Amino acid sequence: MGDRTGEQLGAYTVVAHVADGSMGSVYEARHSETGERVAVKVLHPEVASDAVAVQRFRREYETAKSLCHAYIIDPRDFDVTAGGAHFMTMELLEGEELSLVLAREGAMRRARLVRVVSQLALALHHAHSHGVIHRDLKPDNILLCAGTHGDEVRVLDFGSVKLQAESGSKLTAFGTTLGSPYYMSPEQAMGKLDLDSRTDVFALAAIMHELATGQVAFPGDSVAAILKRIADEEPPPVSTSSPDYPWSFDDVVKQGLRKDKVDRFGSTMELANAMLRALGLEPDVERWARTPVRDIERALEASPAAVTPASSPPFAYPSSIPAAPPMRDARTARMAIGVTWAAALVAAAWLILS
Repeated sequence: MGDRTGEQLGAYTVVAHVADGSMGSVYEARHSETGERVAVKVLHPEVASDAVAVQRFRREYETAKSLCHAYIIDPRDFDVTAGGAHFMTMELLEGEELSLVLAREGAMRRARLVRVVSQLALALHHAHSHGVIHRDLKPDNILLCAGTHGDEVRVLDFGSVKLQAESGSKLTAFGTTLGSPYYMSPEQAMGKLDLDSRTDVFALAAIMHELATGQVAFPGDSVAAILKRIADEEPPPVSTSSPDYPWSFDDVVKQGLRKDKVDRFGSTMELANAMLRALGLEPDVERWARTPVRDIERALEASPAAVTPASSPPFAYPSSIPAAPPMRDARTARMAIGVTWAAALVAAAWLILS
């Protein structure tokens, strides 16, 4: 893993090393003519010798490039040097992975959750409308950038996507189940191949549960234990640990996490609109994605939707999951690598560590 600082990668001059990961290294670079600052992701030589890894790397670039959406990472270029180094460049952002925010801060307040989930729903709906299913949505793949009025989301890592009309060879090893275990849909957990946009609906609902509680919906000490719970069990209602959220919000999360995809919301927009109604807000996802957090707070305070005490829920959740599952920071030490990088470079560094 030699340092490429000072090297020329296409039209870009590498000016600083940011981080190393299992797949490659990330650098800050500048365009030789325009001076634009970008992040550059370069595959390690041993990774570049694997044809499947190179195909996935190229797909990651091509998919994100084709989507062109405010809440999806914006790649710039993809190229191969004369020496055989595969690299792509992308926008350089100030931000932090959602996983790190959750580990540090725990559960989100309702107004912030509304803004973040609305933006995620829009990004995923845009991808789905172009025939792209993410398949690996998780807090590690979501960047929160600090905006003037609140968080600005970027969805990352489209290397695991499924194209709804794709045919031909798959970009995964035989028997591999794509996705992070905490957010896998039951159909993913069972290794089914007929995945569609409702797989991402499940993942978003699982993330909503975690945003509201600070706890994963399906905890476990091993991948097998997590997948078994996803397939067989229900998480405890959000309102039991986060009484600021009403039972109506529990109902939305519950439907998003249905075992049979036919019983889930048909799209991320349906899920987000149901969330807004549950919180007493107008079902207008685009509006709330742009609304400043302080204004969302005022709208929630004025909302006719009362938060009912969680002592006697109107429905039962059959669940064997403990009421207080492990917090994200505890399990992260066991099952994930979380490294906080310089704020201006975290977006780029994330892309090689997912």
